[in-house]
Amino acid sequence: PLPAAPPPAVGRWLLACSGAVAGAVVLGGVTRLTESGLSMVDWHLVKEMKPPRTQQEWEAEFQKYQQFPEFKILNHDMTLTEFKFIWYMEYSHRMWGRVVGLAYILPAAYFWRKGWLSRPLKGCVLALCGLVCFQGLLGWYMVKSGLEEKPDSFDIPRVSQYRLAAHLGSALVLYSASLWTGLSLLLPRHKV
Repeated sequence: PLPAAPPPAVGRWLLACSGAVAGAVVLGGVTRLTESGLSMVDWHLVKEMKPPRTQQEWEAEFQKYQQFPEFKILNHDMTLTEFKFIWYMEYSHRMWGRVVGLAYILPAAYFWRKGWLSRPLKGCVLALCGLVCFQGLLGWYMVKSGLEEKPDSFDIPRVSQYRLAAHLGSALVLYSASLWTGLSLLLPRHKV
């Protein structure tokens, strides 16, 4: 007997995931345009999910930022209020990324457990979940390049353009693969 087709919910889930990835790309672009991407100098998967709440916590976060090239060279006269704006821009991008990761991983586990994924679809879903995790690591690897001290340079600190291109490129691959797979589950083969 032929394996049962996955329920339409699986295809709709993948379309929703592709939309969430598109949102992350837009938010990442806004973060880049507002030059906010280097404001969060630490990377902790869980610990940084709670933003600073007290004046003391904000000042401690601002002091961490002041140790890095972007503040020293470009933003040396930045106020705490201005710092909060760029910090929240980067924070929103990182939190959206975590939501995207959960939007892939949690439903994937549920659909897998329910037996709604065929063997080939399991491989595809595993690849998508792996790619979304890789995307987060690549994002931090990219940010790290902009935090490095370059003693002989007084140029505006920026992330590596190669790492930026890799981060954006892998997001586009994730978007396209999710969209294509979702549509192929929902539409007849000749319409995809």
